[in-house]
Amino acid sequence: MRPTFLGFEMGRKGLAVAQKGLDITGQNLANISTPGYTRQRIDQVSVSAYGYTSRNAGNRIDFGGQGVTITGIQQTRDTFLDKRFREEYSDNCYYQEKVDALADIANIVDEFASADSGLLASVNQISSALQTMTGEKATDRSCANVLRTSFQGLIQTLHDYSNGLDEIAEQQAYNLEIAINDVNDISAKIADLNEQIVNEIALNSGDVDVYGPNELLDNRNLLLDELSQYGNVQIKEEDDNSVTVMLGDHVIVKGNKADKIQTMSHPNNVVTMHWNSSNEQVKLTSGSLLAATEVINGRGPDLQSEYESHEKGVLYYKDQLDTFARTLAGVMNNILPTQTDANGNPVGENFRKLFGALVEGKNGIYEITQDVEITAANISISQEWTDEVSYVFPSATSLTNSQYFSDMNARLLTNKNTEFMTGSQTFNGSFRDFITDIHNTCTGEESYYQGRLDASGAVADQLLNQRDSVSAVSKDEETTNMLTYQKSFEAMSRIITAMDEMLDVIINQMGLVGR
Repeated sequence: MRPTFLGFEMGRKGLAVAQKGLDITGQNLANISTPGYTRQRIDQVSVSAYGYTSRNAGNRIDFGGQGVTITGIQQTRDTFLDKRFREEYSDNCYYQEKVDALADIANIVDEFASADSGLLASVNQISSALQTMTGEKATDRSCANVLRTSFQGLIQTLHDYSNGLDEIAEQQAYNLEIAINDVNDISAKIADLNEQIVNEIALNSGDVDVYGPNELLDNRNLLLDELSQYGNVQIKEEDDNSVTVMLGDHVIVKGNKADKIQTMSHPNNVVTMHWNSSNEQVKLTSGSLLAATEVINGRGPDLQSEYESHEKGVLYYKDQLDTFARTLAGVMNNILPTQTDANGNPVGENFRKLFGALVEGKNGIYEITQDVEITAANISISQEWTDEVSYVFPSATSLTNSQYFSDMNARLLTNKNTEFMTGSQTFNGSFRDFITDIHNTCTGEESYYQGRLDASGAVADQLLNQRDSVSAVSKDEETTNMLTYQKSFEAMSRIITAMDEMLDVIINQMGLVGR
């Protein structure tokens, strides 16, 4: 006969398993809205009777039916879905950062082609001023003053746009510093969690190869998801249940040690990221950090340093503005001869310099010079034109001055052969055409990255839904589990009651006959 109280022990274990199942189900439901929480389940197995050694197989049978036990509390996660989601999330954050930054640039570039304000409006205003300077008005000082004021308005617009692009670069650099601080903070937390998890599992008497401190694992997985938004991550789980994390091609977390990222500044507001441990440059293929550096350092096809990017960022559009300013100055500085004959025809090859570069001279005093390359940030009307409005007249008495203003107007608006040189790139067209080309380039870039963002977002959402179907808490499923454990608890209670009644018969009623 088997041991007297073996049935009660089997019932007790069944009750304990059912009760723990209800506890875990309740915890799942309680954390249904907790960020990063992974659904848990109990792993239950039948208690083996074969641990008892005996030559008599019947003795093992006597010890059969010992019930159920819990081997651990397991998380339901799919590592492949985790990997795929983090890869797509990194791409999605890259496109999101590019779209946000390009939207800021587009706010400036969109004004280039606006007929109400911006470069195109300034060019149109200059054209209107030139059209009035015909006949006798070709030497009218008031008309010349309107023309000079119109050019000054264009110059101020160029200054504003150049400053606006600089501000975007500064804001992106500031945002990059914040993002890098977040990365350094996240990596330090992951390293700390690695140590806690390893120590916790070492103290756990359970199966350390399968089970771990689930809440700590949830926190670490949530941090790994957050880290993936900044760059492409690779995660390897070690034998001691810690994780080794690579960001790009560099190990950022190993065991309880974490590396850090720092930034370095270069000429032209270029910013690069370097690893604190080796000073090597951070190399990424996705994520918001890469997007931010591409916006700051993006110069297009004509790089001026090894740290710049081939992407079209702030430097690219600043170069386009500089090209506009240089070409404008080149046209205006080679259209009015210094000397004319009685008929207004040019004498000699020297031309009046209507534009120059405004630079800081000695003792902090600004001066206008022809010896410095003209950019959108420093372009200015020349000192001679500033001092005397009639400097724009080739001849003070000739009525043929109007032909110069007519030619000036044509070269600014309708001449399709004006050459705009930006590094190795050449654009032929009018000033209006060049403005439109810059605007179309920016619009095309913004549209492209918006399309990539939408596509990447759809894939990321799909992967997240697939992962949630495995790891997230399902109210319906947990309710079903709750009812199952409740029925199991009730059944085990009935078994214990039946065992109690049987034991009562054995102890109190057997052997009464014949007393």
